[in-house]
Parts: sequence; structure tokens; C-alpha cells
Amino acid sequence: MDWLLVLCSLVHLFVCPFTKVEESFNLQAIHDILYHQTDIQEYDHLEFPGVVPRTFLGPLVVSVIAAPFVAVSRVLEFPKDVSLYLVRFALGALVLWPLLKLQKRIKGTLGKGTSDWFVLVTVSQFHFLFYLSRPLPNTMALPLVLFAYYYWLGQQHGKFIACSAAAILIFRGELAILLGLILLGELLTRRLSLSKTVFIAVPFGLLFLFLTVFVDSFFWQRLLWPEGEVLWYNVVLNKSGDWGTSPFLWYFYSAIPRAMGTSLALLPVGMFFERRVWPLVLPALFFVLAYSFLPHKELRFIIYVIPLLNIAVAAACSRLWENRTKGKWFALLALVAIGHLVANLVLTSFLLVVSRANYPGGEALFLLHKMEGREANVTVHIDVLAAQTGISRFGHLHNNWMYDKTENLKPGSPELRMFSHLIVEAKSKHGYNLRPYAETHEIVAHIEGFSHIRSSYNHFPPIRIKTKPCLFILKNKYLPKEPDFSFTLRKHPVESAEVLLPSAAEFENRNHLDGEGLIMENSTGIPDLIENSKD
Repeated sequence: MDWLLVLCSLVHLFVCPFTKVEESFNLQAIHDILYHQTDIQEYDHLEFPGVVPRTFLGPLVVSVIAAPFVAVSRVLEFPKDVSLYLVRFALGALVLWPLLKLQKRIKGTLGKGTSDWFVLVTVSQFHFLFYLSRPLPNTMALPLVLFAYYYWLGQQHGKFIACSAAAILIFRGELAILLGLILLGELLTRRLSLSKTVFIAVPFGLLFLFLTVFVDSFFWQRLLWPEGEVLWYNVVLNKSGDWGTSPFLWYFYSAIPRAMGTSLALLPVGMFFERRVWPLVLPALFFVLAYSFLPHKELRFIIYVIPLLNIAVAAACSRLWENRTKGKWFALLALVAIGHLVANLVLTSFLLVVSRANYPGGEALFLLHKMEGREANVTVHIDVLAAQTGISRFGHLHNNWMYDKTENLKPGSPELRMFSHLIVEAKSKHGYNLRPYAETHEIVAHIEGFSHIRSSYNHFPPIRIKTKPCLFILKNKYLPKEPDFSFTLRKHPVESAEVLLPSAAEFENRNHLDGEGLIMENSTGIPDLIENSKD
């Protein structure tokens, strides 16, 4: 059954390879470690630190795993975007490893039937496997959380506390609620003593706190504890609401139903048939309830509880399937267990198609590389929407191209007219943003993004996914022979320095440029089209 988890994870990765703004810090950090290595001054985060600092320990681990494969890719002269797949695959492998161990632990504690159904239920759902290889801060913490579950179910309390301490102090402070509730349950049932807890937790806590402060102070060039600053910003200052708010019960009526699909209906059945899942489900639900007090909510913030809830669902399916030969009603209930997997897969396929239309920026840059040859003298300006929906440094394939993301340039301005190509947001070819280029540029392509869902009883399936034009690729018809690129631009945030763009003469010989060209990253977030996702 293990191969199912790996295969379905790869499907999610290859169907939606691009990343969004929420993933930008970790992705850029991995890129910098792989390509800039010890040249810290060239790192993205020093120029564009974001609202709160994040730890480099996760990107370091992923980079170490991916580095040999990326090196081979470069030797074989594969396109640079292959490295993006390799990096995401490395992260996915990091999450799958403890997930598969957890599955084996379920087999030992609840039986093979529950273990097999756990895999089937997990692969039938969308969000967990979709997030599994995405460089989100929550995904970086997920391997440690899954290891903590694994050791908890095996009553290996020392390793459980160590993994919990690392996950909380390095990656996500809010996990103190979830893992703390599990620890409290062990203390109340006297499977673990308070003295032993303190004896293990204090040294490991100090060790991991020192580790994150030491490593991240080096990368951030100042003394700091990243997760401490995040907690101060979100909890003490309560600034998370600046990025959008949701109703108190949003996780219960929106996030969990979407993450679990039709499996949610079998959750109470599993709790009824198998009382041993109660200690797994209750901490998860109480964690979600406690976390609901923070006004800013996203599904990824509670992604850690999905495996625990799925264990209860798997227990229900296993019991229904085992009883299928006891009578017609039991056989019908067994079909319900199978049918809910089919319903989940239909929903997952639908969401995957929608998600693929959520990255028009990545699609636009990919299309531009197909239209223009490697040797073409291309200078492309990328606007905010394109930059936030799939374009990363891993997508900058040609050393002799210039990729620029300077913000706040007025449409039709002399600065924008100096570029050979523009990737511009517009709702149609007659859009306001395109009017200033009517005489000077030609539209060579447009990229559509997700618009809305529409019911149509004349088609099968009766639900239609509608897209709309959102990005246009423009080509300059009258690019001057001597374009003036002397206005000051920042280099791509990975470069982390200010330079003057080269003159037209200098463009004839670009050996002075590094392997990535010049670019400026924007810092504005946009809403996710699948969920209300901001960072």
C-alpha cells in the first residue's frame, strides 16, 4: 500500500509544480542555499525579510537532501526548473517517511485493516497530499509532527518529547497546544511521570532553542529566535488579523470538511466502533477549537490534525468492511465505505484541476520560454499578479535573459517601454492596463486563470470549471536599438543588492551578470483561489 502514497503525491506535484507567495520564503531560501551557498549577502531574505522571520533549518535539511540530485541535473545541463521538481520531491520524501512509519504503527496498534484503510482514505483526499511537498512553514514542521505521533503511539515518550520540542521551538509555536494536549493525556493517565517529562523536555528544549538561535542568527545577520518573533506578532500583538479574518467556527464548517471530504461523515462512526481512537481525535479537535480564537485562519494551519482524524475514519471503514459478510445491511454499509473513497477521488480530481489554473504566472513564464529561444535578447518585466502566482528563481532558465519585477511602474511608462516583453495583468485584450501599449506592443499570448464554478446540466459532469484571461504576454514592436536601462532597479531578492541595469551596449556582453539575471521581487500577497490563503 505504500506505493499509493508515493504515487499520489507525485501526481499532485507534477500537476501543480508551481508555488505561490505563501511558499516564497522557504523556496527562495532553498534556492539560495543551493546556488549561493556561503555567500550570505546574496540571499533573498536580507533584502526582503517579510513581515516576520522564518527559520532556515527546514530549507537547510531539504537542500542537503536535494543537493546531489540538483548537482547531477546541472552537470547534465537540464533546465533549471527541473531543480524545482527535485526540491519539492525531497520535501515530499521528508514528509512521506514518517507518514509511512505512522502507517506501520497503526498496523501494530489497531490492526492491518485500519492501517490499509488509513492509506486509502489519505490518498483519496485532496489537501494533505497537495500540501505534502509544498515549501510552506507548516509543511516544514509536518515531518516532526508525524514522527511525534509515531513515537507517541509506540509509547516512546523520550523521542515524542524531543520531536515535539523541535517542532514547537523551531517551526510552529502553535503546536504547543496540539502536542501539549497529547502530553497532558499521557500525564493524566500516568503513562508518563511529570519528573521524567521535565527531565527530558528541559534539555531538549534548550538544545533546540540554541540550535535555531545559532543557525538563524547567522543567516539573518542578527540575534533572533524566529518562531519567538512569530508568536509575539501573532499572539501578543494579535496582528495576524491584518491578513484577513474568518468566523470563529470556520475551521469546523469549512476547513475540516474540505480537507476530509466525505470521510468526515465516518469520523463519529469510527469513534463509536473503536474507543481506542478517542485519545487521538479529542486532542486534535480541542487544538482546532483553541486555534479558532486567532482571527486569521487558513486550512494549512490545522493540516497536522488530518492524519489523526483519518485514523478514526480508517477504523470505521475497517469495521464496516470486516462485517460485510454478516448480512445484506452490513454489505450495504461496506459499499458505503468504498463509495465514500470514490466520492473523495471525484472531489480531489475536481480540486486538482481547479488548482492547476491557480498558477498563471508560472504558466506565463513557461510559455514565454517556449516562444523565445535561448539565444534571444529578452528583457521581460513581470507584474505583481504574475510574480505572486508561480514565478520563482527556479523558473529563470536562461542566463542571458533579464527578469525584472520592479513594482509601481506606471503602465506605458518609458521604463516599461524599454523591455522587449511584458507579462501584464488584464481582464481582456481591451483591458485598461493594455491600452497604453496598443501602438507599441503586440499581444503574443494570454494565460487564463480560475474564475468560478458553474453548473451545466447539458454536460457531464454537470459542474464546469470556468477560467478567464488574467495575464497577457506583450512583445515590444519598436524596441530602441539603444534602450536606456539606466534607471535604478533592485536585483531579484535572491541577489539582495541594488545595482544599475546595464546599458544597451552592455547587453551585448552579459558575462558580468550572474547565472540568474536581474529581477526585483514584490512583497504583496494575493488571495489563494482555492482558499483564503495569505502569509
